[in-house]
Amino acid sequence: MRLLKTALIFFIFICFSCKKSNERSTLIVDDGDPQFATSVNGMVAAAQPLATQAGLEILEAGGNAADAALATAFVLSVVEPTMNGIGGRNLILVRKKDGSFQGYNGMTEVPINYTPPEIAVNSGHKTIATPGVVASLMRLYKEHGSLPLPQIMEASIKYATEGFEILPGEAIRHEIAHKAMLSDPGFRGQMLKNDSILYESGEILKQPDLANTLQRISNTKGNDFYKGEIAQKIVTDMEANGGYVSLEDLKNYEAPDMRYVTTDYRGYQIHTMPAPSGGGLLIKTLNILENFDLSEMNDNQWAAIMNQALALSINTMETDYKEADLELVTSKSWAKAQAASITIPKIETSTTSFLNSHDSTKLLADNTDWSGNSWGKDSHHTTHFVTADCQGMVVSITQTVGPLFGSKVITPGLGFVYASTMGTYLSNSDQAPGSRPRTTIAPTIVTKDGKTVMVLGAAGGLRILSGIAQTISRHIDKKSEIKDAVAAPRIHPEMVVNKETGKRKFDGMQFSAEFTPNNGWAANDSLNWKQAGFNVKSITRYGAFARVHAVTFNPETNTWTGVADPDWEGTAEGPKKSDCEF
Repeated sequence: MRLLKTALIFFIFICFSCKKSNERSTLIVDDGDPQFATSVNGMVAAAQPLATQAGLEILEAGGNAADAALATAFVLSVVEPTMNGIGGRNLILVRKKDGSFQGYNGMTEVPINYTPPEIAVNSGHKTIATPGVVASLMRLYKEHGSLPLPQIMEASIKYATEGFEILPGEAIRHEIAHKAMLSDPGFRGQMLKNDSILYESGEILKQPDLANTLQRISNTKGNDFYKGEIAQKIVTDMEANGGYVSLEDLKNYEAPDMRYVTTDYRGYQIHTMPAPSGGGLLIKTLNILENFDLSEMNDNQWAAIMNQALALSINTMETDYKEADLELVTSKSWAKAQAASITIPKIETSTTSFLNSHDSTKLLADNTDWSGNSWGKDSHHTTHFVTADCQGMVVSITQTVGPLFGSKVITPGLGFVYASTMGTYLSNSDQAPGSRPRTTIAPTIVTKDGKTVMVLGAAGGLRILSGIAQTISRHIDKKSEIKDAVAAPRIHPEMVVNKETGKRKFDGMQFSAEFTPNNGWAANDSLNWKQAGFNVKSITRYGAFARVHAVTFNPETNTWTGVADPDWEGTAEGPKKSDCEF
């Protein structure tokens, strides 16, 4: 594997050194880190610098947070195709400037004629369901957009047409998927030089087929994708290769309103989405944690209690898969009963000194879990981004194709990757015709006294839940600034399998811990946990415990603060100018 030995974040500094600075003084100073920004005019935080820049330019052109989110989403589908795209699924949570909430369900839908195979496969046409990203983004535009769609999509079409420099992480993921790319004609024509050679980091990748598809979406406001020429090409490809998606599936697809659920956590209101989202698990976790005074506990105790709460919540997926009863999801009495089973370890000292110690310039491309192999093959290929404008609208979107390059299928002439929905990847989800799979995606917004204080989400499979929960708790319980809360090391419960029944369960007394060199737990932490009866697995690669992107707002200074996870390639940027007056 051709791995870069230069510092990844130094690469981002070089490419995006024109950091915007605020004209107004703030309590938190923008320190020049491209993964951290402050502004009184709004914010964008995303997993790829070009996507952040696209959202920023829309805000500075007078667009709102929805416009910026749309620009960011479409650019991500071009520059980060291993993780997401217009052939995939997403969930969107919006807080409007009047304080009300709106959720959109853009999950893939199992085709009406789908028949489960005798032997499940993990890629190919038979794993493809009806894509939802375009429909949900178009609903977002129709109901909240303010600028012309061609202006919003201009950057994505430009990068697909003229090309963009592939970042190190994306290049490595392409290399991992090279064999699969060679076996698909759409991939060979779109993602490889001379139908066989990989693009390396720093090289320019052009995607003319994708550019044409995006242009048709722009021209028809998405209608062509589900009812026009794009739809016909999709169906022709499916029919020729044993896929199930039909014209009827595409024509009937809708991105309906998504339920959202709220709980109070120590005076803060946590707003997120229940099943098929993973936000219900987040609500349950925080309600359990509320029974403990985490502010008085040291970091080792905090992590041990957090792990047990996460395990208890995740295990409810077996008994409360659809989360139909939201009163049960938000039940404080249920959470109190669960909290009674949690062991509070007697750890008197905790010497961890990880906060503010992360030096992102030392993050090397060959020491990051770009492929998700820490948790099993193809485990966490997803992207999350947040946008905010100066009038108070915020948007939180998680977008994915499932595993690495999703189904590993590109229809020749269309240029986008389809998500993997049926088959082995989501074998534990409902795969009945017409269903939408259960996911851990959990766009989240936190408010207090009626004002937005935090907008966040994560990528990383089941670690999405633990990444969000730990970031919120560190910010609220430990009073950590959001930059430190995102950078701090995380834990995640281990899954155990009953040898007799084959059933899986997450064990609160066993967990993996992030022992990365610059911002990880210390050796003494592991010793403390083990002496307290916990079984700890050490993971030393960056990016293995979710990638959180977050924005906070300080109503006293009208200041937005944005953070991109330091273990990844993203950035945060705030507009230098806006139409708002304070």
